[in-house]
Amino acid sequence: MMILKKKTLAYGALISGAIIGFVGVTAIDFACHKSTPLNKMKPKVDPRIEKYLPWLKQQHFETWEMTSNDGLKLKAKFLKADRDTNKVLIAVHGYRSYNLKEYAYYIKFYHDLGFHILLPDNRAHGESEGTYIGFGWLDRLDCIQWIHQVKDYFHKDLQIVLHGISMGSATVLMASGEELPDDVKCIISDCGFTSVLDEFKHELHQRHIPASLVLPTATLLSKKRVGYSFKEASTIEQVKKSKTPTLFIHGDRDNFVPTYMVYDLYNACSADKDLLIVEGAGHAQSYLVDPQLCESTIIEFMNKYVKE
Repeated sequence: MMILKKKTLAYGALISGAIIGFVGVTAIDFACHKSTPLNKMKPKVDPRIEKYLPWLKQQHFETWEMTSNDGLKLKAKFLKADRDTNKVLIAVHGYRSYNLKEYAYYIKFYHDLGFHILLPDNRAHGESEGTYIGFGWLDRLDCIQWIHQVKDYFHKDLQIVLHGISMGSATVLMASGEELPDDVKCIISDCGFTSVLDEFKHELHQRHIPASLVLPTATLLSKKRVGYSFKEASTIEQVKKSKTPTLFIHGDRDNFVPTYMVYDLYNACSADKDLLIVEGAGHAQSYLVDPQLCESTIIEFMNKYVKE
């Protein structure tokens, strides 16, 4: 009887472990697997974006390509300024989006300000290769590579602005914790999260799934499965090391990346900084809700660090 009981307990532990492991792997694949290919996407166009599309379709975008440190072919769209300038914007899109979709309404604004504009497709998004989404952590290194590719292209001193939305915001903020070239003058961060684990916890809570059931195993398996540990992917730890002036933008009705996160990031950031909270704006909606306020705030902030 005792032997049978021990066997039952052993089998129970084995089955429980297998279930927990399955849950962890499933959670990783659900959150991190490659975004829908562009040719299968049927994007819904926000009516507020439609007015920007005719101008966007008239522009000539070059396609750039580079190979990441881990061997992925990554692609970007590049739009030249209509004047001689050393100002370059690198604009990084968010989770399960792609370059032109995310920045449809921002491109003309920056182009009118006289910027060359580079719009990368993050790994596992758009036209870029990759099986698993980097959630900003792997993308921060890709972003730094794009910075150096821009420098190699122009062969002169530049004034580079990094702009990120959502996961793209986390990307540029995570990059700010690394050694960046002096050419990078400032960052515009729109609705970034404090860490990958914090964001996962929030999303699980929204779905009434106990984080304690999923995250420990998912975190343990993440390094082998997706190439980085969820635990190390901390935006807030990176901004503590930042030397790059940063404007933080967030909507006060953001339910995807909750608004409290921007206050934590702002307070942790060690560089010069400013903060804009847009009333009535949900996730990644600040510019669409109040474009005049966002434009004037961005211009005022950039003028401190980017010169004509």
